[in-house]
Amino acid sequence: MQDEQASQAAAFSADKSGVVYGRHAVAELLKSQPDRVAKVYLQINARDKKLLEILLTAKRNRISIGKASNQKLSDLAHTNKHQGVVAITSDIQLLNLEDVLNTPRQTPFLFLILDSIEDPQNLGAIIRTAEAVGVDLIILPKDNTAPINSTVHKTSAGAVSHAPIARVTNLAQTIRMLKEHNVWVVGTDVRATKDYTEFDYTLNVAIVIGSEAKGMRRLVGESCDDVVRLPIVGKTESLNASVATGIMLYEVLRQRRLKLQHK
Repeated sequence: MQDEQASQAAAFSADKSGVVYGRHAVAELLKSQPDRVAKVYLQINARDKKLLEILLTAKRNRISIGKASNQKLSDLAHTNKHQGVVAITSDIQLLNLEDVLNTPRQTPFLFLILDSIEDPQNLGAIIRTAEAVGVDLIILPKDNTAPINSTVHKTSAGAVSHAPIARVTNLAQTIRMLKEHNVWVVGTDVRATKDYTEFDYTLNVAIVIGSEAKGMRRLVGESCDDVVRLPIVGKTESLNASVATGIMLYEVLRQRRLKLQHK
């Protein structure tokens, strides 16, 4: 028991440098903060029940998994008390939406809400664009979305480490909170009648992007103040979510810069 507690203390201390080790420590991290786990290394041919539970949890969260020798695990953890498992953590810092909304500011808010983006490569590309444009907060639902794993980190070209991100339980409730703070919520849907350039994005605004396959979920779409479309003249039915995000965010940036030029 004493060894286990010592391992946990060492693991959470090591967490600050990007590594968590020990069965209990890794299991707890996967349970409470899966977004912080970029990859999990398990000892080759692990048969321990707790290690198998960690493996299943990592798979459920679509976290990258690697097999490693006892020596490699010791090298990663800088100790031989790794208990057969080492997690590599990311340096993302999840923010609180209410804290962001209550922060004094001189310029209009720009939020990005992602509804059901389940492809890690798409999520990484979207985060990269959002960070480049200067989005105040990327809002992700806790369910029905890709985990922030090693694929997301790689595709974002490191932008995940700098992008402001929040996880929320309920998008419809989140949208109501945004509206209470005078933020206009604009959804995207190929069936909408209004063109994406026909909205005034110089206001406080939150852009909602749905999945390629199904778009926004019904309740999310109904919660929006307005819904716009990206015109498609070819035979393709819809755009990739990351491409649609780029077009929308740069239209916001274009309008806001144009307004500044005319002041």
